[in-house]
Amino acid sequence: MSKLPAAGRHQSMVQLITDTNGLSIAAIAEKFGVSQETVRRDLALLKQQGAVQRVYGGAMPADRSSPLEDRVNMTRGGKVAIGRLVAEMIEPNQWIFMTTGSSVLHVAQAMRNGPPVCVMTNFPAIGDALLAGPRHKVTFTGGQYNSSDKALEGVEVFDAIGRCTFDVVIIGVYGLVTDYGMVEDTSENMRLKSQLVEQSRRVICVGDHTKIGAPGRYQSVPFGKMDTFVTDEPVPDQLNHIFKEAGVKVILPDQDVDTAPADGASAQTERITEAMNG
Repeated sequence: MSKLPAAGRHQSMVQLITDTNGLSIAAIAEKFGVSQETVRRDLALLKQQGAVQRVYGGAMPADRSSPLEDRVNMTRGGKVAIGRLVAEMIEPNQWIFMTTGSSVLHVAQAMRNGPPVCVMTNFPAIGDALLAGPRHKVTFTGGQYNSSDKALEGVEVFDAIGRCTFDVVIIGVYGLVTDYGMVEDTSENMRLKSQLVEQSRRVICVGDHTKIGAPGRYQSVPFGKMDTFVTDEPVPDQLNHIFKEAGVKVILPDQDVDTAPADGASAQTERITEAMNG
């Protein structure tokens, strides 16, 4: 893209950030052919105008939130593949924490008819998915229900996990930036994920390709605290190098992976969506 006058660049920048649901400073600078310092100044002005949110590593739309039922179906094929890959890593009778997130929900759906496990979660939809199978035990953290995030939150959540050591934690990725690792939209999620990685023997992070480069307000899980990152498309070379340096295993679906939902998973998603809307 050729360089635009400042006013035109600002308008195009807001539109791009809105269309992508959030973008890093480096990506914006490359797109508009300007320096990162220029982008920082532009974003500071746009933040003052209320046009964007300035967050760690970049910017987000003034309102980035979207309903869970929309996120579950967004890039659905990739998330189904992610779910199956993670489900294959799970061993019988493991003690697992599963966070919020549409990709994590697909993991739960793929685990439904797998080996029996014990799961703790602050995401009621996880319980709906797992308890549709015959063998799993699900414990909810307790806490206040946040109708926007469809999640439990508050001091009860931290009290519940504070007494546990998990075999595995499965963490949904909100955003992933190259100069740190995982970033979040809320301080609650930052605190939760930061605590979970300290209390789990294995940390599996899951997110489709749209989460790579997506910025957030708060830093949560650095690369050095991750064990495995499961995604749906090859990661950029720079990020792949960072993962290797940090000892993080990146797992991708095969090119010919069958991304059709597991038996009953589509109907299960519909039932969960109806329950959330009803």
